[in-house]
Amino acid sequence: MKILMIEDDATIAFAVKTYLSKYKIETIIYSSFSQVEDVNFNDFDLIILDVNLPDGSGFDFLKWLREFSDLPLIMLTVKDEDKYVVKGLSQGADDYITKPFSLPVLKARIDNVFSRKIKKLDELTFKNLSLDLASKQASIDGKDLDLNLKEFAVLEMLLENQDTNLLRERILDYVWGYDFYEVNDNTLSVTIKRLRSKLADYGSHIKTIRGIGYRWDNE
Repeated sequence: MKILMIEDDATIAFAVKTYLSKYKIETIIYSSFSQVEDVNFNDFDLIILDVNLPDGSGFDFLKWLREFSDLPLIMLTVKDEDKYVVKGLSQGADDYITKPFSLPVLKARIDNVFSRKIKKLDELTFKNLSLDLASKQASIDGKDLDLNLKEFAVLEMLLENQDTNLLRERILDYVWGYDFYEVNDNTLSVTIKRLRSKLADYGSHIKTIRGIGYRWDNE
C-alpha cells in the first residue's frame, strides 16, 4: 500500500510514516499543495490530508480532487466542530480525524476505509433502519434520526459487528480516538442512552453486557 500524506507538521508526518512502515505501508510526505501539482494520484492508494496548509485549504483541495478522482481520503485537522467534519464528509472525504490523534486509531481508520472500498459499502441497514456512511446520517423509514457524529459512530460500529460483544475500551478508542484518555467514564453510557432514545423501538437491540461493553442483538 502506498499513501500520499500532505502535512506541514514534520513531527506528525514523521511519526505517521514511521508507524505505518511497520505494516509495510509506504508513506510519501509533502508539506504543501504546490508540491503535489504534478503528482500522479493513480500511484497512490489513499491520501491523508491536513485541512490547514501554508498555501491553501484542504477543503478546496478535496473539492478539486473529487472532480476527477475517487481516491480514498482521510482529513486531519485541529478543528473538531461538527460543521467542519460535516463539510469534509459532504465534499467527499472518507473519514475525518482531529488532532492530536493516536497512531493505532489512524491505522484502524485506514483499514476501515479500505474495508468499505473493498465491500463497496456506502450504506448499513437493519430492517427499516438505514445508515448513510457518506453523509453520516441515520434514518428509520426515511426519517432522519438527527444523530451527532459520536452517536452515529457508535451506532455504525454496533451495526458492523452485530451479535458481537464490543469492549467499552474498543468503542471509546474508535469513536473518541486520542480523547479516549480524557473522556469521562460515563461518556459512553450517556451516548448509548441518547442513542437508544433516538432509535425508539430499535433501541432495544443495543444490549448492555455487564463488565464488558455493548452488543447489537439481532433477535
